[in-house]
Amino acid sequence: MSQSLIIAIDGPSGSGKSTLGRMLARELGLLYIDTGSMYRAVALAAIESTVSETDDVAVGSLAQRIDINLAGDPDSLRVTLDGRDVSDRIRDEDVTHMSSIISTIPPVRRAMVERQRVLGARGAVMNGCDMGTVVFPDADIKFFLDAAPEERAERRLAEEREHNPAATYEQTLVDITERDRRDITRVDSPLVAAKDAIVIDSTGRPIEEVFQRMMTIVRESRET
Repeated sequence: MSQSLIIAIDGPSGSGKSTLGRMLARELGLLYIDTGSMYRAVALAAIESTVSETDDVAVGSLAQRIDINLAGDPDSLRVTLDGRDVSDRIRDEDVTHMSSIISTIPPVRRAMVERQRVLGARGAVMNGCDMGTVVFPDADIKFFLDAAPEERAERRLAEEREHNPAATYEQTLVDITERDRRDITRVDSPLVAAKDAIVIDSTGRPIEEVFQRMMTIVRESRET
């Protein structure tokens, strides 16, 4: 596979973007970029500063100033914030909540889009909410993953309990629903499938089945 191949994967929280993105990157030998981790890093920087999440200009300025880097293979991606490894910290509940807020701020999204384009320009599997519509509208392949909210909540709960054992399904479903609302209705880069995206609903489907379908699509696209 060409190292310049750009695969954009979009979809709501809990739709399988991270798991399938890592699987594709590993199989294809491409860089894996979880853009959600970048927004989480901005959220952590906001938490650790005196900046208010309601001050769009200040948070946007903060996003421009901080240094965020992603490194490592798909299964051990490390995230650094100003040179400090924050891979585990950004998965904590307070950062998760803050990231869902600051990711809707237009200046923050613009700052992250610039960085994402630089990171992915030489070929990557890009996982996010606006990869195929805004960041790489000319991506070689665009996927839009979806699943029923109830199933997405179950997947998200399994992840959250690694960092927050007290997390409940009921609250996770509420959070998922609220996150969907924010992502879909935000003015800047709303969550929507690109017109030329391949939409895959993974509800009730084994992850390996979805992965094999995606790999078939990738192989066929490279043969044409």
